Amino acid sequence: MDNIRMNKSAERVADLLVLFAKSGAPLTLNEICKQMNMPKSSGFELVQTLLHKGFIEMDDARLKTYRLGIAVFETGMAYLSNMGVPHMARPLLQELNRQTGSTAFLGIEDKGRIVYLDKAESYSVMRPTAKLGSRRYMHTTGLGKALLAALPTSKVLEILGEGEIPSRTSYSKVTVPDILQDMQEIRERGYSIDDREDHLEMYCIGSAVYDQWDEPVAAISVASMYSGMTPEREASIVKLVKEAAWKLSGQLGYSGDRLYPQRQE
Repeated sequence: MDNIRMNKSAERVADLLVLFAKSGAPLTLNEICKQMNMPKSSGFELVQTLLHKGFIEMDDARLKTYRLGIAVFETGMAYLSNMGVPHMARPLLQELNRQTGSTAFLGIEDKGRIVYLDKAESYSVMRPTAKLGSRRYMHTTGLGKALLAALPTSKVLEILGEGEIPSRTSYSKVTVPDILQDMQEIRERGYSIDDREDHLEMYCIGSAVYDQWDEPVAAISVASMYSGMTPEREASIVKLVKEAAWKLSGQLGYSGDRLYPQRQE
């Protein structure tokens, strides 16, 4: 990465789009320039260019605030369409949502985080706060743990890193031995459990999804209220999540005989 020659203009465009994505609210030109540490003249030209191209749009003409534009959505949808996995997973997520009454998620790993690609929540009594495109820790979420456990231990250790392991709640596992033990238990039973480890009110169950080369490419999970979880309900959701993961893996050409095959470390 140190040898990459960065184009300053392209870097600023990318940084501005990320700023909008993370802000969660419209921004003024002054706010943009302040957060990006750039002169107002440069910020104005950058905003006007992206405004013209449709990547941002005016949110309030009176307040002179801006938000992400339709071109960002179109570009993102093109990315998802090219991936194929979200398209095939969509009906499975919808069916999981209908059968469980809880929100079903699809996610992938990127740069050591789980990224939420899609969700189905039409039948959900309570809707989790995870937004599409958001990134969360892999070791605390049901979605992330499902995919993390499908990776070799060497990759798990690489993702965890050498520093302090962050927590989300008092139930989060924050030591390497505890997380590796959790990964082993997931592999043995064939699904992950997030028992209030990312959110104190949520109980999530997930499983990895594999492609034609028998490699883990995504994960599916169902997020339910912890207060409404019973052994019977958990068993029902486990069965449905594993069935959905099996079906999607099969559609992607997976030829394995189990969701968590034994792998070389």
